[in-house]
Parts: sequence; structure tokens; C-alpha cells
Amino acid sequence: MTSADPRSLVLWCLAAFLCGSIPFGLLLVKLAGKGDVRAHGSGNIGATNVSRVGGKGLGVVTLLLDILKGFLPVFLAKKAGVSLDLLSLLALAAVLGHVFTPWLKFQGGKGVATALGVILAVDAQLMLVPMGTFIFALWLTRHVSLGSILAAAMLPVQLYLISSFARVFGGSLTKDLSFLLPWTALALLVIWKHRDNIRRLQEGTESKLWGAKKEADHDQA
Repeated sequence: MTSADPRSLVLWCLAAFLCGSIPFGLLLVKLAGKGDVRAHGSGNIGATNVSRVGGKGLGVVTLLLDILKGFLPVFLAKKAGVSLDLLSLLALAAVLGHVFTPWLKFQGGKGVATALGVILAVDAQLMLVPMGTFIFALWLTRHVSLGSILAAAMLPVQLYLISSFARVFGGSLTKDLSFLLPWTALALLVIWKHRDNIRRLQEGTESKLWGAKKEADHDQA
């Protein structure tokens, strides 16, 4: 599907949404006999809260699966010949599935791990600037949430700069916008899901990764 085929596009987006909606954190904790992860800690289904409830090993598995569920549908679509601008719609659909999973009354995680998966599927090189931003912010402030927010913000900025450079050599503004807008929406979605973290950062009450209170209650996945 190198051109816009509405029926195929809808099917690919639906598949990406459903794949992204699988609540691996909830399922793994229940299978481990630890109960409902939503009843503990922050109530989040992401890897951080899973680690708290089911142990670090289960948290790592959840993280990897949340990355995979973003990566797999976009990777398969890419292999099937879906164009780059349409891949961005699939990427957004997968993250929307994680954030608004229909199996949990449209309450899900914050989308960071799944966003990482879709970016890796489209082009792993696109992770360089966001990941560098995340690592630097984490090193400087010890706030995982701030690193995640800044990394999300850097993604559309990076893509805009790449597109602007490409237009100098004959690229199409319309095509660039069709590619950029879903990524911008994805980044804004991740930032919006961190709105409570932003408030705590402003108040100076946000937990830090190390050198802070042991009982962390603010998840990133």
C-alpha cells in the first residue's frame, strides 16, 4: 500500500490499535498470582508499577512487551510496503491503543514504551535525538518524567527539521505535513498523559530516580 487505499489503511490502523491495546502489565501480574496491578501503587499498568507489584523481572518483561506491541504492527506494515506517511498513522494508532485500551474502560498507560516501539519500527535512527535528550535530562535532574516529556517534545521538532532540509532539495510540503502531523499528535498525547507529572515538577514534589523516597508512585510507561 504505497498509495492511500482507505480500506487497507483502516484495517492496518485497527490492527495497530488492537495490538497496542493489549494490557500486558495487567495480564502478567494476574498470571503471576499478584492480583490486579491497578489496585496497587499508582494504579498504572506500565512497567514501573508492575515492577513494584510483581518484581523487577516482571517489570522488564512488561517493558519489552509494551515496546514490542508498538513495534510489531508498524514493522509488518513497513514490510508490506506501506508508505512512510501512512506508517505515521499506524504509529499513532498503536500508541492510542495503549493509552486508551478498550479492555480497561479506555484507561491505559502513558505511551512511552509503545512510542519507543513504533519509532524503532519506522527508523531506529529517529531515536537518537529523543533518547539523547532523555538521557541528558535524566542525568541532569534525575526525573524520568521530565526526560520522557522532553524526549517526546524533541521527536516532532527533529522530524520538522529533517523535513525542512528535505524540502530544500525538492520535497513536498503536503507530503511532509501528512507525515509530521501524526507524530506531533503522538508526542502531544504522551506529554498530555504526563500532565500530573508536570504539575508535580512545577511544585517540586515529583519523585526522582535515585536519591529520593523509596516509594515511588508516578509511572512513565
